[in-house]
Amino acid sequence: MATPNNTFIYDTNMLIQVVPNLKRAQKFLLDTFFPNIVTADSEYVSIDVDVGIRRMSPFVSPLVEGKLVEQRRYQTNVFKPAYIKDKRAPDLRKPVRRMIGERIGGDMTGPERMMANLVFEMEDQIDMLDRRLEWMAAQALSTGTVTVSGEGFPSTLIDFGRDPTLTVTLAGAAQWGQAGVVPSTLIEQWGHQMLKKSGGVATDIVFTTTPWSTFLADPVVKQAIWYPGQGGAGNTVNVGAQVQRGAQYKGRWGQYNLWVYNDWYVDVNNVEQPMLVDGTVVLTGADLMGTRAFGQIMDPAFNYAAMPYAPKTWVEQDPAQQLMLMQSAPIVIPSRVNASFAATVMAAVVN
Repeated sequence: MATPNNTFIYDTNMLIQVVPNLKRAQKFLLDTFFPNIVTADSEYVSIDVDVGIRRMSPFVSPLVEGKLVEQRRYQTNVFKPAYIKDKRAPDLRKPVRRMIGERIGGDMTGPERMMANLVFEMEDQIDMLDRRLEWMAAQALSTGTVTVSGEGFPSTLIDFGRDPTLTVTLAGAAQWGQAGVVPSTLIEQWGHQMLKKSGGVATDIVFTTTPWSTFLADPVVKQAIWYPGQGGAGNTVNVGAQVQRGAQYKGRWGQYNLWVYNDWYVDVNNVEQPMLVDGTVVLTGADLMGTRAFGQIMDPAFNYAAMPYAPKTWVEQDPAQQLMLMQSAPIVIPSRVNASFAATVMAAVVN
């Protein structure tokens, strides 16, 4: 058996393969529920919301003056995005060493290696920024808020104002998996509540792992699975084992697309955490009108413009060092925040 040591590596004339990183940022929540991208040439991002209430036309006698009806109101929600500055000092020795994937012995010049190294680092900066945006989307969907904190940035709660009845936590005997608790009945109630508060229709249910297993055990769901609609219509739930990075589509039940979501991030204490805590179920859909908004870049090199990614690089002369900086001012906004419902249906299973 070959031993994994440096001698073995340099005794080989050809690199067999590159093992890529599979723990890249997944953007399921972003791409599915926050597809709109806007930029604002200021520190603040504004969203106009048509505040509709279910009014009816007034009855009056045809012999009297018409009743003056107030115009329909709208409100402007203003948010200040957080700021991101990812600064790096790539290893100066990399341009004189073999790059990842390069033939043993080397077939690239120093400038080519330097450029490849900068591309590698910049792709990683974008990957980390995308993961931060996915984290913000997960927070907004599960709590209706996002908490931002960092160096020189006091901990700030961004509250999007979701109606408190649209965020629930089941406890004790009311949790999924307990005797007499029927998940399908609760989902029906939650969809009605979301419709009442927002006028929005839930078209997607995002499960974490354990609630999905409990949902499948619901007798009502079982019956729908075993007796699906004919001609390709109706319920087509896939009960087979399927696990994918990000989210796995599990089929359709009633009006809902069913998803099982798995993704993680490493927190400030270097501890891996789930994007959505196991035990969470989210109902939402296109009526959320989710938006990725980007504010002004506080840098004259970019003329203080707004852009999703603002990368730049420069060289310090002595000691010689190439520096890289990725800037962004992002916020993920559930524009119609009441068009989402989140429930903690059972205690989290820690793996």
